[in-house]
Amino acid sequence: MQRHATGIVALAALTLALAACGDGPSGTTTPTSAPASATATATATPSPTGTSPSPTPSTAAPATETEDPGDDFSAAAQQSPDFPGGGGGLLPVAVRTGEHDGFDRVVFDFTGTGTPGWRVAHVDAAIDDPRGQEIDLDGDAVSEVVITGLRYPEESEYDTVLASGRIEVDDLDEVEEIHVSGIFEGQLQVLIGLEDEVPFRVFTLTDPVRLVIDYRTD
Repeated sequence: MQRHATGIVALAALTLALAACGDGPSGTTTPTSAPASATATATATPSPTGTSPSPTPSTAAPATETEDPGDDFSAAAQQSPDFPGGGGGLLPVAVRTGEHDGFDRVVFDFTGTGTPGWRVAHVDAAIDDPRGQEIDLDGDAVSEVVITGLRYPEESEYDTVLASGRIEVDDLDEVEEIHVSGIFEGQLQVLIGLEDEVPFRVFTLTDPVRLVIDYRTD
């Protein structure tokens, strides 16, 4: 009698084990969450009001553009001919920095179509537009960059657009720190902390679309 009861218990246990194995496809495991993905560029979820997390500066693609626009450096305010212009179809996706012979370079990368409008000028204080809040930047001078011809990202593009926030810069002579504001009314403001109010030059490149700012160091 005891041996018969033991056989019944074993058969029941085997039946339960076989039933559990039949809940999903053979040889597969359903994860509880999707794995996180890593990016190597200075991007994060953007915010139209400029309140998204701080990005991490990219080291995978330093600003090594070789096109030479000439020696047209000036400390005076500079802007594109049609600034501010109208709306556009560009999205900023990264900002990169690089050290060159005689200047520090800051490059903004874009996706989409069109040419960005821009205005670059030395300003007395780092005021975050449109909030009106003063930003404490490293350096003794501030360069304000305003980029136009942009559009708001779609929800599916949030993880690829340049995030607002502070970007620390290492090993450059003039450029000390970068603060990116969020896209607001088709414009992007960037505040760059410099060692001095040095002469600079600004130009655009294509394939892909880029805005380049060189700050003289010699």
